[in-house]
Amino acid sequence: MEGTDLTILYNLREDFTIIAITGRIGSGCGIIAKQLEKGFNDGENFPDSAKFPPDHNSYRKYRIIYNYAKQNFTPFKRISYKDILTLFILKHGFDEFIKYLSSVSLTQSFQKSKLQAVAEFTQEIAQLNSLKDEFEILRNKYLNIDFKNLKQKKNQIALNELFFGDTFNKFSSDFHKVLRTRSRVKGIKTLQIISNNLRKSGHPYNINITDPNNIFIIARLINDVIKAYKNRSGKTSTKIVIDSLRNPLEIMFFKQRFAAFYLFVVSQEDPKRKKTLIDRYGKEFDDIWIIAEEEYKRPGGNEFYKPFVRECIEKADIHISFKTEEEAQYLNREQKKNPDNTSPYYSWGMQLLKYITLINHPGLVTPSPEERCMQLAITAKYNSGCISRQVGAAVTDEYYSIKSIGWNNTPEGQVPCNLRSAEDLMNHIENKSGDGDLAAFTPFEKNDKQFRETFVDAFRLPVIQNRDKLNGRNVCFCFKTLINSFSEGKNQVHTRSLHAEESAFLQITKYGGTGVKNGKLFTTASPCELCSKKAYQLGIRVIYYIDPYPGISDEQILQAGTNPPVVRLFNGAIGNAYNWLYDPLMNYKDEQSIILGQNIQDLASRQKIVISQQKERITELEGQLQDFIANKQ
Repeated sequence: MEGTDLTILYNLREDFTIIAITGRIGSGCGIIAKQLEKGFNDGENFPDSAKFPPDHNSYRKYRIIYNYAKQNFTPFKRISYKDILTLFILKHGFDEFIKYLSSVSLTQSFQKSKLQAVAEFTQEIAQLNSLKDEFEILRNKYLNIDFKNLKQKKNQIALNELFFGDTFNKFSSDFHKVLRTRSRVKGIKTLQIISNNLRKSGHPYNINITDPNNIFIIARLINDVIKAYKNRSGKTSTKIVIDSLRNPLEIMFFKQRFAAFYLFVVSQEDPKRKKTLIDRYGKEFDDIWIIAEEEYKRPGGNEFYKPFVRECIEKADIHISFKTEEEAQYLNREQKKNPDNTSPYYSWGMQLLKYITLINHPGLVTPSPEERCMQLAITAKYNSGCISRQVGAAVTDEYYSIKSIGWNNTPEGQVPCNLRSAEDLMNHIENKSGDGDLAAFTPFEKNDKQFRETFVDAFRLPVIQNRDKLNGRNVCFCFKTLINSFSEGKNQVHTRSLHAEESAFLQITKYGGTGVKNGKLFTTASPCELCSKKAYQLGIRVIYYIDPYPGISDEQILQAGTNPPVVRLFNGAIGNAYNWLYDPLMNYKDEQSIILGQNIQDLASRQKIVISQQKERITELEGQLQDFIANKQ
């Protein structure tokens, strides 16, 4: 039978996909982005499925993925963040950029990071002068584009031809190469400062103005480039990879604009990432590590315009654990020596191929057991009342059967931080008022003199002065932050909440669950020292984590003793992407039947049809007999 081509059903996903890459410095973001740019045909990092024995469902899934990708994985167009910054530098002119390289402002920004590298660009400026003529030609092309009327075809064509043209790409590459001539760190830090300035003030060299209206200035230009590429002449599909995003608000910008937007985070275990940076940066390792840590940690105060990679990781849809094919093979051999009933390790190429294939064809394979369990942990974390960071955890037996879930929150019967009003406590302290929800606060918070003074200093004037900006928002506070501000510093004991892993363990005891020896722990962060000790004591065999804890839990606890658990960096699709990638457009049986033109029926149904046809034939013959008799008479 003639089948039906269902390609049109998947055209929307095939025709328009935006991927952004995020991750810590040294994790492999650039490698992933460049592989997407190459596509499948230049995919030496996509091992042939024939190399793997069909002795595990993970390998059977990979064979399905590989065969589909071989025919359907087309290259992406890469938008490099540094090339977008090049456009801003072109816009503001060559002389202004050279002046900024010698400015006190740039020097001070370097000094704030306590880098060994200093903002001294004498040699670089001399080299940049040789690029001035090219700079001016490209600048004129940029200035001739009317961005206020970008919907006009001529402006879209001009922007697309400029940004993706060979001339601009070569110039931008040479330009940034000069900035890294004597020091790669100097070039990276300079671009980081310029991007911060743009998101803060709207100007690449101005640090004196903070205006939230400028936070999306870089994201908007990236969006303009995407639109110009999408509407190019003779277009086929629009598949873009952005390399890379490190500000969570920029990520929000794209998530709210594109249904087909996916944020990939690329991660490596810290020791391996550290070695990668040492090999790459040599004597500049200490400086690049400082920059990497700056980007990872929460910015202070109102510095929302700075990178915050930890939150970017938390917002990611798809997690890639950066392992080479050789590393994955080694880990799989070790796994067979000490079986722990977990899925085999995929190399980063295999992981990437899987998720690109599922973007194109949702539901082609089912989730891994690790994805299924981590999805529960992700869902659990949204119950957290913590105003600093929401974390979820799930505990399973050795067969991935869920035994409990938990999230970081106050003990049952106490009020989570996000549900308490700081103004209620303020009225009690200042006005001796009994109004408000005072039952939400502890005796210590209501009575301790030093805490009350610290609390009032931190909240009274800011609330009064910014009442209009709150716009109805509840004002709550973090107890740990306040008490650590006048006591011994960063003390985790002072947190009001149970950790997610701790809560999940206690659920088992609280409700009379069975033991979890040889079981698995899934956490959307990674266990601290205290939770690691509990996991070890319970006999947890494997710990899956998303983001490493900034302590010594791994080396001090989890790698020690005679029965250390296996600690695995999670890879997979979670959150909304879990549904997007694994929910098929139609069930696979129907899809296959339509394509093959099949109509396979069970025996009883076929016999029913035969009987029906026979009855019709008998009725027809009876009619003919009646007609014959009537004619004879």
